[in-house]
Amino acid sequence: NFIRDLDYQNRYSEYPKIQRLIKLKDDILAKRASPGMSLKCDLKTFDLASLGTKFDVVLLDPPDLSTWTLDELKALKVGEVSDHQSFVFLWCGETHLEHARELFKKWGFRRIEDICWVKTNRQAPLDARGSVKQQSVMYGDHSIIQRTKEHCLVGVKGTVKRSVDTHFIHANCDVDLIMEEEKSFGSTHKPTELYETIEHFCLGRRRLELFGRDRNLRDGWLTLGNGLTTDNWDKETYLKWFEGEIQWPEVKDYKGGKLLGSVQEIETLRPKSPVRPGRKRSRSLSPRRRMAGPSTGAGGWRAARASRDYDYEEDEKPLPEDLGEMAPPIPKEEIEAA
Repeated sequence: NFIRDLDYQNRYSEYPKIQRLIKLKDDILAKRASPGMSLKCDLKTFDLASLGTKFDVVLLDPPDLSTWTLDELKALKVGEVSDHQSFVFLWCGETHLEHARELFKKWGFRRIEDICWVKTNRQAPLDARGSVKQQSVMYGDHSIIQRTKEHCLVGVKGTVKRSVDTHFIHANCDVDLIMEEEKSFGSTHKPTELYETIEHFCLGRRRLELFGRDRNLRDGWLTLGNGLTTDNWDKETYLKWFEGEIQWPEVKDYKGGKLLGSVQEIETLRPKSPVRPGRKRSRSLSPRRRMAGPSTGAGGWRAARASRDYDYEEDEKPLPEDLGEMAPPIPKEEIEAA
């Protein structure tokens, strides 16, 4: 047996079309990436809404529950600062999968994917017998088998369809498995490959990372956290970078537009979602969806989603994998407060 698509650098060496696709996307990403910004703050007291914008992607790597309680994490306004179509990526180790699902439901997201980081030890020091030196045990007090992986759950807010919303997502460009060397024992450092997966997948340019540290600073991202040593946040400047509706190739730098943009060659090369028997690709919306859709504002969107009164034409019904794990209806009092 072997693990498919193991090494990121050589993953597409036998797939020249995908290799070309990734290069084209990376070229555009490099030119459209806004300069990295950071804001040192205590997320327990900082109001995320004060950032003044909605985000297309939110990435979180929460600290241990000994320093943050689950209720404190639920209180983060992740859903409020996420746009009506958006994604959340949440690192949850291996023992907090159920907690992550609780957070998704509280924030108004549906789980759609599970990215798994399998930790390798190819660079680990060897003992005199040629075996890997075990500096620390890899299991916990309640483990049954040794733990060598971590999970990052992916959630979606709103209705995002792979075959229709191609201005916002390009599905299946990367895989759901990260194979990367484990860090030193106890380290919270996560693979940088996840950033590349997110950027290839979601064409929204407004990306927010919470609980970030200096090592997480990256062009194209706004990083917040109490562990940062730098702070260059400038709200007015940041918001200007995303004004208007322009995108690549109309603009070839980071100034303007919420979407990355694309070119015809990318559209030709990127993997397409299969059309199911009896289904047709259609961009048409039912009259009811036009009235109850995101254009009615956050309140209308919430009310429609909460009542499950959001109708699709037959061709527009989401596939099961698009639905993910359905979040519960938002409580009536929250809708009225909005």
